[in-house]
Amino acid sequence: MASKVELVLKAFVAANRPLVRLLIGRGATFPVVAEKLRQLFVEEAVAEIQRRGGKPTSSAVSLLSGVHRKDLRAREPGGAKATQAAQSQAAEHAAPASLGLIGQVVGRWMSDPKFLDGSTPRALQRGSEPGSFDELVQGVSTDVGPRAVLEEMLRLDVVRVEDEHIVLDTLGMVPRGDFAAMSEALGLNLHDHAAAACANLIEGRNLLEQAMYVDEISPESAHLLHEAASRAWRPMLARVLRLADKRVAHDAAKEVEARRQARVRFGVYFYAEDGKDKEPE
Repeated sequence: MASKVELVLKAFVAANRPLVRLLIGRGATFPVVAEKLRQLFVEEAVAEIQRRGGKPTSSAVSLLSGVHRKDLRAREPGGAKATQAAQSQAAEHAAPASLGLIGQVVGRWMSDPKFLDGSTPRALQRGSEPGSFDELVQGVSTDVGPRAVLEEMLRLDVVRVEDEHIVLDTLGMVPRGDFAAMSEALGLNLHDHAAAACANLIEGRNLLEQAMYVDEISPESAHLLHEAASRAWRPMLARVLRLADKRVAHDAAKEVEARRQARVRFGVYFYAEDGKDKEPE
C-alpha cells in the first residue's frame, strides 16, 4: 500500500506536468527551476515552523525542507539573516495581489443592473450620460480616465468595439493580449485552486473544489460541452458578484479593518483534449 508521501508525490507529478511542459516550451531549464523549487521549500519550511510556534533556525529549516545547512549559508550568508530573508520572501509571496482596476470594472459591468440587459452585460457607449461606459469606469475609480481604461481593455481582448458600442467579452475575464498578465493570472488562479484542494486534503476543510469528467466522446461533443459550460458560468458569476458587492459595502460600513482581512477567489475551468494529445497515465 502506498504511503501518504508517495500518494501526494504522485498527485504533485500529475498536477505539475502541464506546468513543466510550459516551462520547457518557454526555455526554463531544470537547473533554473530546481533552484526556484529549493527557494520555495525554504520559504515554506520557515512559514510552517512559524505556524507551529517555533523559531526558524537554519537547523530547523534544513531539517524540515531537506535543504542542507551549507546550501542555506551559501545562499543567504549569516545564519539568522538567512531565515529572516526567507521569512520576508514567504510573506511577500503569500500576500495576494489586489483586484486590478480592469477586473473591478468587468465585475461591476456583469453585476450592476444599470449596465445589464436582463442578465447579459449591455453594449455601452462612451459619454457622460447615465449607463455609459464612462459612468461605469468612474463608478469604480476616478484615478484613471475612461479612455485609458478602454484602451487597456481593448489591448487585453476583454472588450471589442462594434458599431461605436463597447461590448464586453465575458470569456475574456482572463486577459489574452498580454503574456505577463496571463502568466500572473495563471499563478494566482492555480495557487488558490491548489490551496483549496490541499486544505480539504490536509486540514479536513470542505471548500468547494469539484469537477465533472466524461470521456469517449467526439471533438464536436467536447465543443458543445464547452459552450454549455460557458453559458452556465455567466449567470452564476453575475449572481456571486452581486452578493460580493453587497458584502463589500456592508463590511466597509459595519466592520473594523481588523475584521476585513479575509479574501475569496471563485472560478471555473474547462479542459478538453482529443485522443492524440492524451496525457501519460
